[in-house]
Amino acid sequence: MLKLGFCRVFVDWLMCPVSTVSYSFLINRTPKGFLRPARGIRQRDPLSPYLFLLCVEGLASMLRAAEERKALSGIRISKESPSISHILFADDTMIFGRANREEAAKNYDHS
Repeated sequence: MLKLGFCRVFVDWLMCPVSTVSYSFLINRTPKGFLRPARGIRQRDPLSPYLFLLCVEGLASMLRAAEERKALSGIRISKESPSISHILFADDTMIFGRANREEAAKNYDHS
């Protein structure tokens, strides 16, 4: 989120409910201890769709940058059409590129 231009205070404020959550269990109607989840947010959390959108925007930005530096070629419908390097819809992502080892190595080398 910092790379998208959000200030540190806002990012810290937004991550607070994600990083400080804990759960307590009722055993025979008595609360027993606390459990801190290792990672992630709970299902159906109202913050979840917004965090997803921020992550998808970050991914789309990285894919656009890869296309600009010619690491990802994308596809064209015709010679005059713009290049399409990716399509994002709901929770699906399609990334388009050339089917060769060089382009695959450029895009999937995470060393």
